[in-house]
Amino acid sequence: MRWVSALFLLSLALAQGPAYPENTLGLTYAPDGGRFFLQGSAALPFTPLGIDTGLEAQLLLSGSPSAYALFKANLFPGLVLRDLYTAVGVGLDLRWPLGVHLGPLVSFELPGSVLWLSGGVGYQAGLHLAYGAGLRVYLDPLAVEVSATDRYPFALSLLYLW
Repeated sequence: MRWVSALFLLSLALAQGPAYPENTLGLTYAPDGGRFFLQGSAALPFTPLGIDTGLEAQLLLSGSPSAYALFKANLFPGLVLRDLYTAVGVGLDLRWPLGVHLGPLVSFELPGSVLWLSGGVGYQAGLHLAYGAGLRVYLDPLAVEVSATDRYPFALSLLYLW
């Protein structure tokens, strides 16, 4: 039972966006300190063993320099839980200044939107738990996302998808 509880807690966090790769470019605003991030993601051209891979990145445009990158692999793209299409993947989170985390990514498809959760354990000035959750609403070709992570308590993103 402890293993199931630990896996559940880990699945409640890590990074940004759905478990499956998407091509996006946009701007994120986190009101704590008025920080703006340039945000983008891309589906990568290689698919080892048929697994879709992607890369997401954020670059802080205001304040002290920081950058964030998430390499993700969509391990189970076609699960269905309670009539919701679900994707489960794994992410490797790299941060500047020095930080690295590894953990699961989960996304649930809702009509016209996606709810995502992520988690990870790693190093950032010592043992660190990374977490994140968000809701992305698709307004083709745009998307609006509201999220919270261990990097910021609240953020609003406007993304262009192609």
